[in-house]
Amino acid sequence: HVIREYLEDAGLDVRVFDEGTYPALLASFPGQLQAPVMLAGHFDVVEPQPDDSQFEPRVEGDYLWGRGSADMKTVVATYLVWMKDQMQKDGPKPGVNLLLVGNEENGETEPVGTPHVLAALQTELNYIPGLIIAGERTGESGTELVGEVCVENRGVVRLRLVAHGEAGHTGPATVKADIAERLIRARAELPALLAGRLTLDAEDGWRSTYRFPFLNVGQPGVYNIVAERGELGLEVRPIPQDDVAALVEAVCAYAHEAGLEPLVEVQDAGVACRPDNPHLLNLLDTIREATGEEPRVGRKLPGTSARFAPGGQAVVWGQTGLGPHARDERHYIPSIKPYYDALDALAERYRGQ
Repeated sequence: HVIREYLEDAGLDVRVFDEGTYPALLASFPGQLQAPVMLAGHFDVVEPQPDDSQFEPRVEGDYLWGRGSADMKTVVATYLVWMKDQMQKDGPKPGVNLLLVGNEENGETEPVGTPHVLAALQTELNYIPGLIIAGERTGESGTELVGEVCVENRGVVRLRLVAHGEAGHTGPATVKADIAERLIRARAELPALLAGRLTLDAEDGWRSTYRFPFLNVGQPGVYNIVAERGELGLEVRPIPQDDVAALVEAVCAYAHEAGLEPLVEVQDAGVACRPDNPHLLNLLDTIREATGEEPRVGRKLPGTSARFAPGGQAVVWGQTGLGPHARDERHYIPSIKPYYDALDALAERYRGQ
């Protein structure tokens, strides 16, 4: 409500998507909903550490401390102020809109995340943004005034391998094999399969990664009952050069052969923006113009909303922060003004579009 009221009070058109648990909103300058450039971000955060005291922001030196300061409330606030300030300027408004979602930290798997909003806009209006700029932090050392423009972004694959059994007493000689054995065997055998289908080594660090974040079987402290269900979690962060569909197909085939049920929860490939995308070239020019620096082009390892861009036409470009998801999360305040200035320069190229 706070974000919506702020934007509407500034005179912007706001559409709220609230069909699901987590709301989203799309803000545009009057009459310019189908803008060629879309800014994108999220207003949700992960749980605080160590407690709710992390929601009490504080400024120490050049840093704003607090949950969500780096990921990514400061950039969201920059977008809001910038759009309000653009509305107060005379003349045509820029062809730039803003999409904010509330379920990015949950993977945007349920309505209404970025992919759901983009699909609705394409279905209803035949509208596809020419470039999405995901405002996640791209200054990660903590002192950059201008973040990288990341033209490639890794994707996310998440699936569960479920073992089903029959509950019973552990004492009888006829008791069936523990389902944990199947899951432990899968945990041991899957790395070879993944290594054959993922780029896991690269001198420049641009590589896919995987991990097994959980293996759950039985109830702690209960020794005499055979568990009837167990789960092994697998998360992959694939680079655009790896074939996600083939990978998931291979893992599912392995699961069936191993007597496990594969449940695919997220299957998003990495994305790479075309180097000749005219909106990308405009962005690089405006950063150069506004900051006096040659823009640094890079790649973003953590998954972001950029992976949902149609045709992969998105970049990740934000400000500078440290410790996202950690108790020492903080945002580098001097990185705000150069980012705002670059948005202003970008606006000049899109006035009236």
